[in-house]
Amino acid sequence: MTNKLQKIKKENNQLITESEVESKLDILVEGQTNHGNYLKAIRDDLQKGFIGLALRNQELLELNKGLNEQLEIVVSELNAIKKEREEKAARREKWAKRKGLPKRDPINSEIYNLLIKESEGPTYMATRTRIAICILTVTGIRIGELL
Repeated sequence: MTNKLQKIKKENNQLITESEVESKLDILVEGQTNHGNYLKAIRDDLQKGFIGLALRNQELLELNKGLNEQLEIVVSELNAIKKEREEKAARREKWAKRKGLPKRDPINSEIYNLLIKESEGPTYMATRTRIAICILTVTGIRIGELL
């Protein structure tokens, strides 16, 4: 091995001694050791960083889960409000389309006199009819309310 080491030439084509080779190998080994320690420190820092990121990621996932639950509650409440508004609009539309009572002309004196003449007579039915016509005319109530 010493022969091989002695045959190693420097850049200016001179033979180098064994002690020079050993010193250069020591420097190389020391550099690799220092480099290894440096890499180990970097690896440790990266591990700590990844652990921190994993913990933060877990916190964010839990926070996201809570926010998703809140969002579902808000969406369900909004859907309920929307449904109530739609039902209210449907009731309003139904109320607007309802069939009302037919429009009638108010009673005039000719009609009133004609009804009284038709209900003249000494019988109980005729008297009851005249009283009903008078009450309907004076108060303005409906026939269904009178009965």
